[in-house]
Amino acid sequence: MTGEPDRVPKDYRWRNRAILGALFLAGLLPLLATPIIPSIDFYNHLARFFVLSHVDHDPLLQTYYQADWPSSPDIAWDLISVPVLALVPPMVAGHLIAVGMFALLYFGVLYFNHVLYGRWSLLTAVLLLPLFYSYIFNWGFGNFLIGLALAFWGAGWWIAHRDRPLLVVPVSCLISVLIFFMHGIAFALYGIVVVVLEIGFFFDGRPWRAAMLVRSLFLTSIQAVIPFTIFIYWVVGRIHNGALPELSDFSPQVHMGPRVVDLLARVARRLVPVLRVEEGPAYWFDILTFAAQAVCLGFLALRGAVRIPRFAWPLLAVAALLMVVGLPRLLGVSFITDRMPLFMALCLLGVLFFDQRRWTFSEHIAGGVLISIVFARLVAIAVSWSSYAQPYREFQSVASLIPRGSMVMQVMVGAGDHETEVPRCEMYGPLLIAQYGQIGWLFADKDQHPLDLVGPLRESVIALHKDFVSGGTDEYERYMISSARAGFEYMMICNANLLNEKLPPSMSLVARTANFALVHAKDR
Repeated sequence: MTGEPDRVPKDYRWRNRAILGALFLAGLLPLLATPIIPSIDFYNHLARFFVLSHVDHDPLLQTYYQADWPSSPDIAWDLISVPVLALVPPMVAGHLIAVGMFALLYFGVLYFNHVLYGRWSLLTAVLLLPLFYSYIFNWGFGNFLIGLALAFWGAGWWIAHRDRPLLVVPVSCLISVLIFFMHGIAFALYGIVVVVLEIGFFFDGRPWRAAMLVRSLFLTSIQAVIPFTIFIYWVVGRIHNGALPELSDFSPQVHMGPRVVDLLARVARRLVPVLRVEEGPAYWFDILTFAAQAVCLGFLALRGAVRIPRFAWPLLAVAALLMVVGLPRLLGVSFITDRMPLFMALCLLGVLFFDQRRWTFSEHIAGGVLISIVFARLVAIAVSWSSYAQPYREFQSVASLIPRGSMVMQVMVGAGDHETEVPRCEMYGPLLIAQYGQIGWLFADKDQHPLDLVGPLRESVIALHKDFVSGGTDEYERYMISSARAGFEYMMICNANLLNEKLPPSMSLVARTANFALVHAKDR
């Protein structure tokens, strides 16, 4: 529509669509390689969906959890996923939700690109595949990812129908509300994409008429009316209830003493989600493949085989600015700056125009290298994720020994978050709730999640926080003692093979495997 559409026969278009579908299925290889997705927050959300889908008719869950559906952002993922967990076992549901998330992202960016240039880009599709397993997905920020995917669907719809305001405005208003309820930051990014592209179209066209820009920006701004009204209503309600929502937090995230050292630490910290925007099994692997992809794309750009039209440069400039400058904590959401490299990468792939009419032998070699890197990444991630099959079997054997309804605290030894040297453990604690009927802590922030912790669980979590508020992340013995004192009956130790400390005298060992230990608090 806005770019230079390829004139291809209808049968070729159908062939391309079939290839797009085949590429998407190929991108699911890592998911098929493991029974458990090593994503940090993913299963905590999944367990919350499980609780919300069963709490109304399960007296045990009602003792510890309570549904609370606020009119704030970040709840659309719950609304969509809770019915799935009511019908499908948790482990199957987790994979289905991940597949749906990837499909929305993949086809959303492709649709956005198709609207701009009038054809389906196979190379864009290939380059999207490693972004399924992004730094942000490995954090488990699913509602943000779905919201970001919907942002590209919404932006594509707006661009495709922007010359028909009576149609595009009401439909886009509905889309914007859906994005807002999926994730507030994703809604802000959607607004950035649409507004900045309108500005780009204006300066790319001739003649420049300010009235046309004002008109298009006015129509665009109508989409924000309903979300902004809901947001204000939510803020006023929180103030009325005596709690002002935390809209921003400008406190620095790194404190390292000397100013130069502090600056270097910030730069290094900022580079991690950039170099690992496609996160694989190791830092060196991610950096190497990132550099190789950048070189290939740079070569293609120099040869004129891939271009960024002038109307898209303002969008990429704003996305790069957000990535470099960073954002504070907003609406209670952390790690916002870490999400910007993915936004930048998706914007870049969304606006890239691959001019295959200018491809010669050397361009095809560069394209082949790009494709080879993508599939090498998928295979490497699949191999890495397959290593979680054995620990998951160990987890099942240990978890089955805990009596149903017991309060359990997970102890993650060497919890590495994104450190690939340390196997991730964050998945197992929530699965005690979703699979084995245990009781434990879940995400239940009243400003972000439609769930409250109540009764003994709430009291225990508060008591543990007060008792261990100044504790270090490696004080495992003290953490277990504090957990027992707070009311947790069992401790499930993950990466127990890395624990160098002896168990506290008040703890008895119930079971032990290569990677897990189950401990009972005798003197609780």
